[in-house]
Amino acid sequence: MHETVRHNTIKRNHHLKNIIKIICLGLLTSFYGCLPGMGEWDITLYEQKIEGTSKAIYKYDAWGGRDSHLAGYAILDTTETFTIQRVSKLPITQLNGIPSKNLIKTIGTESSKETSDFFPTATEKTKSEGINIEIKKYKGNSFRRKSQGLWRYDFTKFEETRDSLFFYDLDDNISKDKSHIDSLRIRKGNIIIRQKENKEIIQIVIEHLILSNDGKDSIKSNRTYFLKPKTETKSGQFSDYGIFKEKSTVPYNV
Repeated sequence: MHETVRHNTIKRNHHLKNIIKIICLGLLTSFYGCLPGMGEWDITLYEQKIEGTSKAIYKYDAWGGRDSHLAGYAILDTTETFTIQRVSKLPITQLNGIPSKNLIKTIGTESSKETSDFFPTATEKTKSEGINIEIKKYKGNSFRRKSQGLWRYDFTKFEETRDSLFFYDLDDNISKDKSHIDSLRIRKGNIIIRQKENKEIIQIVIEHLILSNDGKDSIKSNRTYFLKPKTETKSGQFSDYGIFKEKSTVPYNV
């Protein structure tokens, strides 16, 4: 009988150890799933190629385990696979013009509770993937104070030059006043094309920041546009430079 009790005790202890191992493994998996760069990430990518090089600047929005969220900009060679673990996030909030292989001009923000003017507080320089980056820093509330809201239009046609996009025959079909404008010029850099798998454009999102051209670079206005073509338009009708184009949203394991 004592042998039977001893055997049952050993069996229970072995079973308890297995339960503890399973719990520990679950906790460890949960812990690593919450760490940036670990586990599976669902990533939405927007790619803007950099002229004269195989590199591109990416705008990314990534969701991981337990609602982990990472977003920002990074530079990576287009021959490499984008993963959260591989990229180094740039300390910027948007671009300031079209990137080149020699220099990428950008905008950065710093938090402040103080009332600020609309001039840059500093200009910082860094480097990523061998490309020089200039960051013009502003107080975050400067952008909010110059914000002129969201503007939604459907456009008939467009034209593209080296540094700008021109949209024509724009109608606002959402607001009550149903406004119309003949044309809209947007400087390239912060233009995002959302598209279907067949490259048909869903929407063009534009962060239209205007700085003064007197050498002081003060913020004049800050608008966000949501534009939709009135007829089927493919993203291939736009160039790859100065414009972010959406890539497929797929899970990435790292």
